[in-house]
Amino acid sequence: MKIERLELSNKKVKIAFIVGIVLTAILFIMVNYLVTKARYRNTESLDLVKGTITYNKADLNIIAMYQESSYGTNGYKQIDDVPTEKYTLSNKSYCEVNKEPIEDAQIEYREGAIYVGNIKKRGTKCYIYFDMDYKADDMLAKLETSKGSKYTIDAMPNPITGQYNAETENPDGKEKLYTSPDNYGTSYVFRGNNNDVHNWVNFAGHTWRIIRINGDGTLRLIYQCAGENCTDITGTTTNAVGGTAYKSAPYDDNTFVGYYYGTAKSEGKPNPTYEEAHSNTTPSNIANAVQTWYTGTGAMGAYTDYLDGSTGWCNDRTVVKKVWGGYEGDGTAQTVTGYAPASRLIPTGDWRKNQYPTLKCGVKMPETSPSDAEGFKSFDEIDPKALARDLFTTTGSNRGNGKLPVPAALITSDEVVMAGGFGGTVSTNYWLYTNQYYWTMSPFRYNVDGWAVVSLVWNDGNLGYAGVNGAHGVRPVVNLKADTEFTGGDGKSGSPFIVKTNI
Repeated sequence: MKIERLELSNKKVKIAFIVGIVLTAILFIMVNYLVTKARYRNTESLDLVKGTITYNKADLNIIAMYQESSYGTNGYKQIDDVPTEKYTLSNKSYCEVNKEPIEDAQIEYREGAIYVGNIKKRGTKCYIYFDMDYKADDMLAKLETSKGSKYTIDAMPNPITGQYNAETENPDGKEKLYTSPDNYGTSYVFRGNNNDVHNWVNFAGHTWRIIRINGDGTLRLIYQCAGENCTDITGTTTNAVGGTAYKSAPYDDNTFVGYYYGTAKSEGKPNPTYEEAHSNTTPSNIANAVQTWYTGTGAMGAYTDYLDGSTGWCNDRTVVKKVWGGYEGDGTAQTVTGYAPASRLIPTGDWRKNQYPTLKCGVKMPETSPSDAEGFKSFDEIDPKALARDLFTTTGSNRGNGKLPVPAALITSDEVVMAGGFGGTVSTNYWLYTNQYYWTMSPFRYNVDGWAVVSLVWNDGNLGYAGVNGAHGVRPVVNLKADTEFTGGDGKSGSPFIVKTNI
């Protein structure tokens, strides 16, 4: 019995030992499963707290978030906070395992939170990108808040039949903005004379004037004068740079109407095509002048993060025949050619009584300059090639040509007309008049006597044109980012809108 009991006891010990091992294994598996599940719960179903992502340091290897820092660019900055408004989930967002994308991963962004699902493999990493989603109305609200009152809104006259006339356009004297479509939505344009337009801005140690609120919520400014207390309306101080040729010699080729230019026959090269002539290979004198001012006397480099380089500046080189009479050229090297900006202002030998400016870049134009409104019923259709060629944007932008090293260029002739000027007419009553000559970046024509010609604002406010070798003024144009904030001001001379910066 004793021995039997010992044998029985021994058997029980063995059984207990085996059961213990099994239970221990089961417990280990369960604990390991729970720990693993806890560790990877953020990849299986990630539900972030509204407004702020909550994670520990280890989670940084699982998910990272990036926020677009400027419209249409490839520039994103890493963030910890989930944006609560004015951003959308970018199609750049993705999840991967061992650097292999997970095609059926589900990523959603709603009500200020991110949700990730359908992730089943351990070691998953997710990268979340947010794109800006601002509109012109967002910037409009900021300006109205700063000045403490609402603007009166009206549609831009179409066509425009003359320079700005306060008696007919704004008889009650209220602050008015005019709407007009652009490539991104609806722009709000500041049109009027200096009494009717309160569009002064202090930024980067200079005084600027607002041309328009762009459809993507950015704010387009033109240089007015140096110093934040400047109130100069006219005079040499209104040009950031004086006496600059748009393009110095040689200038006897179609290519030189370009803000950047391409291949020139006049340089001994055989018969360049339109594409070769209007490629963006070399910066013009005027482009170099803007860049030199920006990086030098303008001292704008420290403020680049506040500027948007992808909304763009339009150098419309679309060809339209019969501009200024018998201009039948096709834009190839040294052919007598008329360009679209001129066609919208001048038909076949004299300035239009009705002018048809547009804020859209890359619009398709009739092959022959129309004599009346039939050819200008709509600027809705965009030529992708023209947009990619003529919309000048900064390096890294996924809009336009990405050629500019700095986020600054020039005003267009279309914007001058919308602001209150008029082609071929002395106009001293609108706010862009400075009693100085200054360049636009709108091509006009290539002339019969071997001159590339670009639109120019004359010293009497007349929107005209000049050969590119003329020495005239430079007023840089920049776009403030859509998330710009203001710390005060009502937009009047002596009380400008003040841009909030950390500099």
